[in-house]
Amino acid sequence: MSADQEKLIAELVEKGLAGDMDPINAIEDRVLRSKAKAALAKAKRAAKVAAASAPADEKLAEEPPADTTPSDNPNQKFGKMIEDKFPGSLDAELNDTHIQLKPDNWFDIATWLKSEPSLHFDSLQCQTGMDLGDNILEARYNFHSMTHDHKIEIRIAVTRDKPNIPSIEQIWRIGDWFERETYDMFGFHFDGHRDHRRMLLPEDWEGYPLRKDYEVQETYHGIVVPKVKEGWE
Repeated sequence: MSADQEKLIAELVEKGLAGDMDPINAIEDRVLRSKAKAALAKAKRAAKVAAASAPADEKLAEEPPADTTPSDNPNQKFGKMIEDKFPGSLDAELNDTHIQLKPDNWFDIATWLKSEPSLHFDSLQCQTGMDLGDNILEARYNFHSMTHDHKIEIRIAVTRDKPNIPSIEQIWRIGDWFERETYDMFGFHFDGHRDHRRMLLPEDWEGYPLRKDYEVQETYHGIVVPKVKEGWE
């Protein structure tokens, strides 16, 4: 191979390493084109070996700095605002799916979520519960601002031994029925609710049907409680 060809291949390899394969693919001489591609493959392998054997401090120096731009995700963004306004209220690290809060300041936080003009979560879309097992119950709230068109999910975990969470039915009136149903099915107690009674079951019903350990009572006021939904459809 002539010196001119070696020089040409070296130039083509540099372009190939930079991501430009057009000059190599445009070579009409198949032999020369094959040599250029082989030289490029060899150069890429050498680059990988060099990168793998580089000292750890050099690798760290090559890494771009971490992105410190505030997240646009609403659960991250508004979770940070809640923590700034009510320090110590978060019950877990912020993430993209929800904001985990302690129950203690929930009424004050909820009031602020609705009244703060930059937030204005004027719509409580849903409130429900979950039995997570290991003696943990979790209430979940989905809020939407019709003014700003942003949404968040709040989650509050409590123990079965103390299933108390401040009621928000006086802030969002739809919370009245939401909280009563969650109480009825899971046994949460929403402190401050003005009509805290069962919604679907009679007041003297035993247990909470959506808890994992729920067992249907045998009878209710002398009436046998059926275990199978025969003939209900």
